[in-house]
Amino acid sequence: MHNDPPETAFLHQAIELAVQNAATGQLPFGALIVRDGEVLATGVNRELEEHDPTAHAEVDAIRNACRALGTRDLTGAVLVSSCEPCALCHVTAAVAGISRVVYAAPKELATAMLGPGDDGPSLLVDMQRALRALVPGQVEHVPTEGDGRPFERFAERGRP
Repeated sequence: MHNDPPETAFLHQAIELAVQNAATGQLPFGALIVRDGEVLATGVNRELEEHDPTAHAEVDAIRNACRALGTRDLTGAVLVSSCEPCALCHVTAAVAGISRVVYAAPKELATAMLGPGDDGPSLLVDMQRALRALVPGQVEHVPTEGDGRPFERFAERGRP
């Protein structure tokens, strides 16, 4: 019998947030901040509507959690993302004290479905690789059924 990791239900929730965001014409990414089995906040990618290249789902979720709790410290929390976080999101999680990040879809799936150019500059990819080397095991891919649904929904709506 296969035991799902404890984050599986939260990963499905992040995927659903991403599908809903894509359905509104926004980029297909969603994230949650979870601590002690409780969702503290959620976030979706708002780059297009806010014309803000830092408005990633993970950053949105971190901001929302900090505001809701009245703190900048999310020690003990886990960042749960529908897709592999970039260097910006990884650094933001570290600044907030989040020591663990789990994600559903690998960035290669996003690139394959969204097309080249949406993966960000190669410098960001190099930064992501360097960050991961500093703290091995901090960011964990948890294969999750349906991880491609947000990108499929985004493709159905067409590029903005």
